[in-house]
Amino acid sequence: MKELLKEFKQKIESVDITYDYEETYNNLYNAYIDYENETNDYDLEYLFEDIIDYDMAEERARYELEQGGLIRLYYYLGDANLNNDIFRVDGYGNLSDIQKEDLELLKEEILDAINDKLESEVQ
Repeated sequence: MKELLKEFKQKIESVDITYDYEETYNNLYNAYIDYENETNDYDLEYLFEDIIDYDMAEERARYELEQGGLIRLYYYLGDANLNNDIFRVDGYGNLSDIQKEDLELLKEEILDAINDKLESEVQ
């Protein structure tokens, strides 16, 4: 398991955070999926919950409209650019555009979680 964690860490470290947000996110997520498939370790899945694709955003928009009406849908959509392919869900459950800083933070959180797992393996 320790070797798989180290391999996963190397993959994450090698991901460049660029302004192609979708590609960057996919590289981070695919590295995680490879690790998950090899280990059946789902502990880090929560790190990816706040970033959703267009289809999921559309599905949630339908739900918001059905449950909360037009006013809730208005707040859900906010200022998000609906031409994007991926979005971040903010702390209020509303859509936001992904920023480079969001992906940098995601990468940092993944690396922190990996380091924590590696430390617990040593102990």
